[in-house]
Amino acid sequence: MKRSDFVLFLARYRRWVALACWLLAVLLFLAQAAWNITAERNAAQNRLESEAGRIASRFAHLLSLNGDIAGSSAAALVTGLMEDQRLYAVTVQVADSLFTGQRRNRHWEAVSWDGEITADTVQGMSPLRREGQPVGSVEVYLSRRLIEEGMDQVVRREGWRFVLNILLLSLFLGALYWHWGDLALLRGLYRRCLRREPVAEAAAAGGPAPDGPHGAHAGAEAAAALPVDAMQGRRFQKRHPETWHLTAALFRQSFAHAPTLMLRLYAEDEAAGLCHLGRMLVSAAPCLGAARLEESAREMCRALEDPACEERALAVERCAAELEDVLQALSGAAVK
Repeated sequence: MKRSDFVLFLARYRRWVALACWLLAVLLFLAQAAWNITAERNAAQNRLESEAGRIASRFAHLLSLNGDIAGSSAAALVTGLMEDQRLYAVTVQVADSLFTGQRRNRHWEAVSWDGEITADTVQGMSPLRREGQPVGSVEVYLSRRLIEEGMDQVVRREGWRFVLNILLLSLFLGALYWHWGDLALLRGLYRRCLRREPVAEAAAAGGPAPDGPHGAHAGAEAAAALPVDAMQGRRFQKRHPETWHLTAALFRQSFAHAPTLMLRLYAEDEAAGLCHLGRMLVSAAPCLGAARLEESAREMCRALEDPACEERALAVERCAAELEDVLQALSGAAVK
């Protein structure tokens, strides 16, 4: 692709390119937030499993220091350990049989172990040794609700970060559209929809036919003196409305390549050629009743003739779009 074609493509589709970049950035921020939440959840899961293993190891070491593992002091140690609100359950097994244990009920109160686990937990286990020989095991269960409580803050933080990033990105996109003049165009369309303004019809070209014998005599003399009689042509068009199709065909043939030419001239900074083409459209559009094309061509000429205007590209694109709509409408009328 040539550089001029690339510049022409960007000049014509820059709004869609900017919107596509905005959507891509939104997806990127969303993926980043999901990645951070997942990574934090996995890290919290690993921390909880490590913490359960450390608690079980410390408690097993504390029991091994006790002279009588199967005594009442073990139950007291379990009761003291359950004062830690993070723990869901603690069990001590000696010689492959349960010696003592406690768990939490639905009110998070410590009750005797009954072998039932009603909460989502993480298990940590450590062997219980006596004189270097394994005599049992200690199992500690931590509730996963500790992960969920921490994840609420992570999700809230990532949500706020995502919203702030989207707001900043949207402000940047809005500033671009404001610089290109699209916001003013949308505001004008919004006001037009509210007011329900009908599309203006082009004024009829020329004046009424001369009345009276003197006018007819003057018209006859003019017809005899000139090879082309404009007044007679206008009268013929008024009597034969179907001649509008010939005017439309001539317009379509004359300006068939004008939309592409306009964008190319703007890309090459040919303001003089654009102004000349705009003045031609201002003169030709009323012959078809293309009021919007006439107005957009006038705005394009005013924008190009004003050195301080920052909406030249928008005016050129708007005029080219209106001209394309007119050509498509004329093509449809010709097919019918």
